[in-house]
Amino acid sequence: MDFSRIGQQLNVRTGINDLMEDMYEAIYSGRPNLCQLNGGAPAMLPELVRMWRASMERIMEQGEFESLVCSYQHPRGHEKFIQSLVKYLNDRYGWGITPENVAVTQGGQMAFFLLFNLLAGEGSPKSEILFPLCPDYVGYQAQSLVGPSLFRGVKPRIQRLGNHVFKYGIDFENLDIRPETAAISLSRPANPTGNVVTDEELDMLRAMAKAAGIPVMVDNAYGQPFPDITSVPCNTVWDENMVLSLSLSKIGLPGTRTGIIIARKEIIDTVMNAVTVSALCPNNLGQALVEPYLADGSLDAVCRDVVKPYYRKRAAFAESLLRQYFDDELPWHVHKSEGAMFLWLWMDGLPIPVQELYERCRERGCYVNPGHHFFFALPPEDRGWRHQHECVRLSFTQPDDVLHRGIRILAEEVARAYKEA
Repeated sequence: MDFSRIGQQLNVRTGINDLMEDMYEAIYSGRPNLCQLNGGAPAMLPELVRMWRASMERIMEQGEFESLVCSYQHPRGHEKFIQSLVKYLNDRYGWGITPENVAVTQGGQMAFFLLFNLLAGEGSPKSEILFPLCPDYVGYQAQSLVGPSLFRGVKPRIQRLGNHVFKYGIDFENLDIRPETAAISLSRPANPTGNVVTDEELDMLRAMAKAAGIPVMVDNAYGQPFPDITSVPCNTVWDENMVLSLSLSKIGLPGTRTGIIIARKEIIDTVMNAVTVSALCPNNLGQALVEPYLADGSLDAVCRDVVKPYYRKRAAFAESLLRQYFDDELPWHVHKSEGAMFLWLWMDGLPIPVQELYERCRERGCYVNPGHHFFFALPPEDRGWRHQHECVRLSFTQPDDVLHRGIRILAEEVARAYKEA
């Protein structure tokens, strides 16, 4: 069938397609020994599950179920949820936002799909989105309706910290905002690396963007105020020159597909129009489940007392397994874990392409994410950079036995690759 240019672009298979297919197979195939270390699905924490069950029971008891599933809400989102969210954010941060600064979308990924293509591309003097720290989230890889030229990324500085640990940093010396740059975009904490751009680095990006008259867009899916999966000090900031994205997925509600955009009114109005045209209105359910816990403050408590310490312990446990199973003599390095729910592994000088490593692991029932997909924004002159073909992303949300088995398989395949070379 002949598709339009946009249809052809959306039909390109990318890393996010493989990720979702692998994740679905690992969860629903019934194969007992599959190790799903590839997805961003959160752990099912009992404390969170009890909260959502209690919300659903209240919805049923109070007769709200019918209005949630049988009626449309406003394209901006559920009015009660937005009012509670605005109060929550203003009480916590003093931003002074109103409901006109908020729009709800069908997930955070849809939010960035809209933002990228609303701000840059055909018909605009601005033709690129700048990623100051590449790699970044694989879900962005094919979101441009005009092809990969919409994205430009900057290679990171690499700091070796010793004991098989390294860290990326923004290379400000090679970071330039050009006349065609429409916005700066980054995830914080970073998906896939767990890196947290420091407050000072973010302030520098904001100053550069303000001088150029463009916004800074921050994907805060793993950050503050919820779920706050961070282990280093960082502040969540917003002003009218920023676009902040929040998500309900990582507090245990990925199936409700609920993303939140905080931005100035003209951006929110445009996003809201796009939601109306494409989907009429966002999903009601996630907003209704969470709203009571925004209003009474208990969401903060569960994030602080349950979610944050749980993922900090999981990160430490997964890193201990790397040290248990990986040969200490091999040149492997793990990115310093500062947040999110992943470890980012770099195998310096890996003798085979990381895609082949992924396929070898997959044949043995271990699903990981090959790292080259996360470097989608690198410009043509940097696409030969070997480092991007030496990295793997691992999720550590799975049970202990799955992590043991999966990391052992990965370590064996890495050792095999070096030995065969």
